[in-house]
Amino acid sequence: MRPLPLTPRARHAFLHDLAGAALFGVFSGTVLPFAGVVARRLGAPPLWISLLASAPALGFFLTAGWAPALVPRNPVALVVWPALVARGLFVLTPWLDGPAGLVALVVAYHLLNGLTVPAYAETVGRVFPPELRGRLVGIVRVGFSVAAMAASLSAGPAIEQFGHGPVFAAASVFGVAGALVFRRIRLPRGAAHPLATPPAWWTSLRDPAFRALLATTFVFGFGGWMMAPAVPLLLVDELHATPAQVGVLSAASAVASVAGFFVWGRYVDRRSGVASMRTLLTTALATPVLFLVSFHPWVAVLPFASDGFFVAGLDLAWMAACMELAPPGRVAAYAAAYTVLMGLRGVTAPFVAGAVASAVGPRPVFLLAALLIAAAGLLARRHLAPLGGRRQTPTELTA
Repeated sequence: MRPLPLTPRARHAFLHDLAGAALFGVFSGTVLPFAGVVARRLGAPPLWISLLASAPALGFFLTAGWAPALVPRNPVALVVWPALVARGLFVLTPWLDGPAGLVALVVAYHLLNGLTVPAYAETVGRVFPPELRGRLVGIVRVGFSVAAMAASLSAGPAIEQFGHGPVFAAASVFGVAGALVFRRIRLPRGAAHPLATPPAWWTSLRDPAFRALLATTFVFGFGGWMMAPAVPLLLVDELHATPAQVGVLSAASAVASVAGFFVWGRYVDRRSGVASMRTLLTTALATPVLFLVSFHPWVAVLPFASDGFFVAGLDLAWMAACMELAPPGRVAAYAAAYTVLMGLRGVTAPFVAGAVASAVGPRPVFLLAALLIAAAGLLARRHLAPLGGRRQTPTELTA
């Protein structure tokens, strides 16, 4: 493979981004897949598990529309310091008793980590050349996923032997180190530039094609977010999965996500983001169905892998769809609208699922999720036509 034609500054940024992502992957793969399972084993009720599941969505509300506001500032610092504090919180886990402290730490982590999302996007936009940006970010994500996979495989047995407190605290050190490595990225001089006031996110709702995309993905995403608290409840209450088994399941999801980035990346390039969303929304029904029929921890490898594969595709396709549907200079508003609605379903669906699981157990949650995702697939086939029109450049995301 020929080396990518990068300037010294871009190569320096890429290598530090990749190294920081790998260290973050060790932290993420050690802590996040196990947090809900550990909290449940410590006695957390279903609604607390729902709070854990909805915590990332709270960050979406905090980040929507931030990218334009960050341009005059130093986005590297706005990645580093919230990330450093968020990951550093987990050094406290050996001294926390019961589930309440762990739940509070995880929620605080997601709130702080959500602040880094637009700053990271702005950093990438400044330091990576547009013609290579997608490939470079893809390599960084693969590095993160591989590190997370390896960490998950080793974290499960470690938690069984030493308990979650020391293991999470050790992972915190890797996470903090990743933030400090990212701090070494140097922005180009004169990269900051003033921008006109960007259009408000709600102005994108005037576009009927985009409204169809939002409505369809809202139904789909509501079903997806319902599964988030149901998974640890299923693993602990019905499948009685051990931490080592949870580590293998998380690793299977990471492997599938790496494959998904390659498969769906090619699909998006060959077809379109909208066409990819249609395909995703009509085939991702496999995930809740496989969870519904999983009666042994090792059978759950299938839905975990399915989830990793389809989430990777959704991560790529929704942004591509926004870039295709938005007029020039409006991509940020379209992306912000999508993110706001993602946050809305993310802070409501897990609590609906928690209430259902408290009453009748976790499996009916997967049935409801399957019905919603099936309905979204039908809506997608009816209202989302493949689009072959103008493709926006990634730089317009901060326009």
